[in-house]
Amino acid sequence: MQTIRKGQSGGGPLRRQDWKRLLIVLTTIALTWILVSYQSLLKMKVVNLLGDTEGFVQSDMFKKIYAETQDEVGRRMASLGLQRRSLDKPAPSKCGINTCPDGYFAFHLKSGVANILGPRICFEGNMLMSGVANNIGRGINIALLKGDTGEVLTTARFDMYDGKLEPVVDFLNAIKLNTIVLIASFDEPAHILTSQIRKLISDLGSTEILTLASRDSWVFAGARGVIGKSPFEQVIKSDKSNNKYGGWPETANVGGCFPQNPYKKKLNNDDLNIKL
Repeated sequence: MQTIRKGQSGGGPLRRQDWKRLLIVLTTIALTWILVSYQSLLKMKVVNLLGDTEGFVQSDMFKKIYAETQDEVGRRMASLGLQRRSLDKPAPSKCGINTCPDGYFAFHLKSGVANILGPRICFEGNMLMSGVANNIGRGINIALLKGDTGEVLTTARFDMYDGKLEPVVDFLNAIKLNTIVLIASFDEPAHILTSQIRKLISDLGSTEILTLASRDSWVFAGARGVIGKSPFEQVIKSDKSNNKYGGWPETANVGGCFPQNPYKKKLNNDDLNIKL
């Protein structure tokens, strides 16, 4: 006969302590099953709700209600003398210009930094001339564009220190009516300037070209056939006592909205010139 020592349990009925442990285990299993079932059900409801919401937002009924609500908000704000602020994502800037009205082109001109960093000519978000594009040089850098479409016609660079003058004269004489002209200087824009070349550029709307001197920083936007003088021009005079870069002044900088089809138009500084 087997002897049960003290502290050992036999094969008899479960004691109260064992029943408690079993009850805890069963309760834990039941709660876990309920929780998992509830989470699955909740997930299904959320998915169904989102699906229904997306379908409703895309429905014609929602679009009609939204449009009517927006119209009513606009009318009420107008009656109070308030302006609505658009929540739409703002349009990306072009050449640093945030917005130009219809019928205008965005542009930005910057002269070179001394004889180290080249100038930049940007038009409608496209960098037409720059050091990166490797199409700039000492002297004056010029881009020509169609006045009606803004299409690039050509770009050119002329050495105004020891270059030849005939190509400059021929180039300027060949510019047709309604052509937009963008110019940015680099290093030396005026050492060999003649009165003839000054007159040809002045006819495009430039004022500063008549007194442009050696090592001046200069940018200009004009057109063949424009009426009067262009407001899109800046010159920083070279002055040994005030020059920012040794023998050269700081860079000239101008940008704004240039009118489409500028032929026989008067460029208005108040309407067109935009501070960068």
